[in-house]
Amino acid sequence: MVLSRRQVLGTLAAAAVASPAVVGAQERFPSRPVRLIVPFPPAGPTDLVGRLVAQRLREPWQQPVVVENRPGASGTIGSQVAAQAAPDGYTLVLGNNASHGAYEILNPRQAPYQTLRDFAPVALVGFAQLIMIVNSSLPVRNMAEFVAYARANPGRLNYASAAFGSATHLACELLKLNTGITMEHVPFNGAAPALLALANGDVHVYMGGMSSVQALVSDGRARAIAAVSDQRVPQMPDLPTTTEQGLPGLAWDSWYGLLAPARVPVPILDKINADARAALDGPEVYAQLQRYGMERKLGSREEFQAAVQAEIERTTRVVRAANIRVE
Repeated sequence: MVLSRRQVLGTLAAAAVASPAVVGAQERFPSRPVRLIVPFPPAGPTDLVGRLVAQRLREPWQQPVVVENRPGASGTIGSQVAAQAAPDGYTLVLGNNASHGAYEILNPRQAPYQTLRDFAPVALVGFAQLIMIVNSSLPVRNMAEFVAYARANPGRLNYASAAFGSATHLACELLKLNTGITMEHVPFNGAAPALLALANGDVHVYMGGMSSVQALVSDGRARAIAAVSDQRVPQMPDLPTTTEQGLPGLAWDSWYGLLAPARVPVPILDKINADARAALDGPEVYAQLQRYGMERKLGSREEFQAAVQAEIERTTRVVRAANIRVE
């Protein structure tokens, strides 16, 4: 097709007008409020981290960052809303390894998205170590006593999780695999109801972040018996790890980070990453995350993508070994 001189000039003129507008729009991001979806209930660890991120980004962006809780289905309900949002950077989701990785492995036929296809990992915030607690009525005080009790009482114990496919679920399944004990899984919609069930004696075991379990341990309704990690939790320095107690290979940390819908322009993703890293840097945020039982881990988008990929591979191994299926 041969274009006339007038058509060529018109095309060039339109490009000259449009290009600065696109660049300007990217440079001005954000020019209106940003929605941050937290796909879990209020007051849980993901919600606490999401609200901290939103608070810290409001000042540099000079725009409201509105937290919207959309819990359900291991975080996939709210995350699907984010995946279907316009790819313009104005809808983000604060995800973790349950909402972005585990569910699609456990339930591939019904999973509404695939993390590495439908999302762009933007900014890693950190990792939370898990702490294993038991109801205070259970006659065990360390991992050796717990494993011995479970073997002597097959079929008696159960454990709670904050969501099907969450770290609180899969870490217990890994414990079962590595020790040969049996425990029944009782999934809940969030950490709060899971902990209430443990405090009431309806379930025996829970593995959760320090921010979730500390209150129950402090008031005596639960007993912490191990940090499910290779390193001790700084907030509980006297609590031995599972590795120290003779059970290596159980470490399971939960990651938390910002993700955007796929196809958000790279300059906007880079800006969100840079702004989040700057906003979350410094001793005040570090101390706050430590109070949540989290170790801050900031880095590039590529580093976050690699962390998500590694988590998906680890989850796949555990799900296959334990033959975990969605009922």
